[in-house]
Amino acid sequence: MTVEIPEPGVVVGADGSEHGIAALRWAAATAVAYGLPLTVLHARPDAIAEPTLLAEPDGVLGDAVAVARAEYPGLQTRALQMPDAPVQSLLAAGEEADIVVIGSRGIEGFRGLLLGSTTMHVAPYAQCPVVVVHSALEGGVLFEASDGYPGNPGQVVLGYDGSPAANRAAAFAFRHAEAIGCGVVAVTVEAGRGDPEAEPIDPENATPGSDTSAFHSPVIVTASSFPDVPVSFVAGYGRPAEVLLTQAISAELLVVGSRGSGGFAGLIMGSVSQKVLAHASCPVAVLHPGIPAETASGMA
Repeated sequence: MTVEIPEPGVVVGADGSEHGIAALRWAAATAVAYGLPLTVLHARPDAIAEPTLLAEPDGVLGDAVAVARAEYPGLQTRALQMPDAPVQSLLAAGEEADIVVIGSRGIEGFRGLLLGSTTMHVAPYAQCPVVVVHSALEGGVLFEASDGYPGNPGQVVLGYDGSPAANRAAAFAFRHAEAIGCGVVAVTVEAGRGDPEAEPIDPENATPGSDTSAFHSPVIVTASSFPDVPVSFVAGYGRPAEVLLTQAISAELLVVGSRGSGGFAGLIMGSVSQKVLAHASCPVAVLHPGIPAETASGMA
């Protein structure tokens, strides 16, 4: 089912849960930063209904819209009631959206978001970036490095492994960093079984044609399109999820591709994504390689 909404902008799923409210607040703040409208979506399966923009929503949808309008009165906020199940509704809205935002665990149709079918079906297939505002923001267990590593406060952390999905993730990471006025920390990981380790590297000044220069060149090229965004590079060693979680402590956003190579393989379906989504101390954005580069970068 196609959703025809003039400039849907940032789309957020509303289900009445605490995690849904956390996602709503993040989505509203992001819409303001991006200069886009906010579309609040609530799924109420009904075979004979049509997608409907409601001028005076009530119930769960009305409550969510009221929160957004109270906190951001200047933001254009629309209420969209969808007649399909949550997965189908979010995917349909994502065909035209800039970003889809969902909470990690919910009630009603969004139940089981973290470990169940919604994440596995929305994140790998949505035609735009998907941001999961996870349980750590609403009483979950935050990841803490054993050595007290401070992470990258106030930065966007990019998990990069050279895969097509990671290249899409890079484009979105820079777009988001530009919008909120921060830098990007690009993290690569050599998979291993030891404790997480990381050190700064400088691929921009590496020998042209070297493995380091060639591997990071897509990120360097992307960074050149966002000259106001500072970028730094970190080379990590250890279990990929733990390295990323350590680097993402206190970050604004962790951005990853849906399917990667090496340590990031199986990111969406396997244990890496589950651990990242469950324990990262920040929201997590997931992009798959089929997302148009223009959509990821916001340069359409």
